[in-house]
Amino acid sequence: MNRLKKTYEKRNATQPKMNHKSHIQHIQTLTNEMEQLREREHRLAERLISEQPLINELRHSPRFIKETDKSCLAALVDDVYNNFTSRLTTRFPNLTEMDIQYCILIKLHFTVSQIAVLSAISPTSVYQQKSRMKKRIQTLEPELFTDGETLDEWLNEW
Repeated sequence: MNRLKKTYEKRNATQPKMNHKSHIQHIQTLTNEMEQLREREHRLAERLISEQPLINELRHSPRFIKETDKSCLAALVDDVYNNFTSRLTTRFPNLTEMDIQYCILIKLHFTVSQIAVLSAISPTSVYQQKSRMKKRIQTLEPELFTDGETLDEWLNEW
């Protein structure tokens, strides 16, 4: 521990002190770089998803999805989006399996009409399910969606 402290002190002594203005500029630079990385990550994730045969099949010829398809979609979302489903179920244990499946489809940017076909229900039922899901999420975290953010927007940013 003492050795680490000496290394830290030595490094600090050799680095020039930043004034307030240069510190703010440094923070702005880091913020811009972080935003660029987020945008790049988003583009790469979208590209990776768009190249998946199952996704292309379901987008171009929507059909009722089988259990094996659901598993594949969940694995894809978890792989691309940092264990999305487990983070979702941990943060919101009150979500049902059906809710999680809808979240996966929303995260994969399927439209309401596509989700309706994939789930063999009406588009109105999809809207109702999304509304119920949003309410379940808000029961645990009431501060979410306070700025008028939709469930889709929140899921796609999360």
